[in-house]
Amino acid sequence: MNAIQQQKDYYEKYWTTGHAQYSGDNQGYATNVRNWMRAQLRDLAANAAILEVGCGDGSFTRNLAEHSSRVTAVDISPSQIERNARAHPEITFLQHDVALPFPFADAVFEVIWCSEVLEHLFDPAFAVREMQRVLAPGGRLLVTVPYHGVFKDVLIALFRWDEHFAPGNPHIRFFTRRTLSQVAESAGFVEIKTTTCGMNKPLRDLIVATNILLTARKR
Repeated sequence: MNAIQQQKDYYEKYWTTGHAQYSGDNQGYATNVRNWMRAQLRDLAANAAILEVGCGDGSFTRNLAEHSSRVTAVDISPSQIERNARAHPEITFLQHDVALPFPFADAVFEVIWCSEVLEHLFDPAFAVREMQRVLAPGGRLLVTVPYHGVFKDVLIALFRWDEHFAPGNPHIRFFTRRTLSQVAESAGFVEIKTTTCGMNKPLRDLIVATNILLTARKR
């Protein structure tokens, strides 16, 4: 079995058996991420072309469709894509491994949404370069990834080292606000801004964030 097929099989199982655990609907940060999405897209034209990179079970895809009638979403899992398409026939779902060149022409999308995906990729910089390629000039990139920073990493080292770096953990890349910004900058994006969000748990959120939220534009 080659690496591409192995990865596809992994995420078939990931969504088939782990849906309750991994669905965006079941994450504590979901409300904050959706509020951020709505704030970023409130002025978007109703027919703007949106691409979601790594849609999973479509938890955020249907929210994107609140802002535009032209949403395309891709994911590596064929069976999950089929389930999404049945549930949301108004959205275009395509099976695609985002570690490979995107199946789209240059400069065809006005917005790209990529939430909790880059941390799963061996080469996230390649995927971000592909996002830059298929965005139209002036197009917007919106990315979320799990937050990492010095204090959080100290806590991981003290209390969750084995769990966080266990072979079964699907996260293989770890980002700080600076390193995520550097990936976007190296792909040619400008007007790069980052912020963070938490899980609506006041004490935990005060100590450490949950997610990094990045916005950028294509020249």
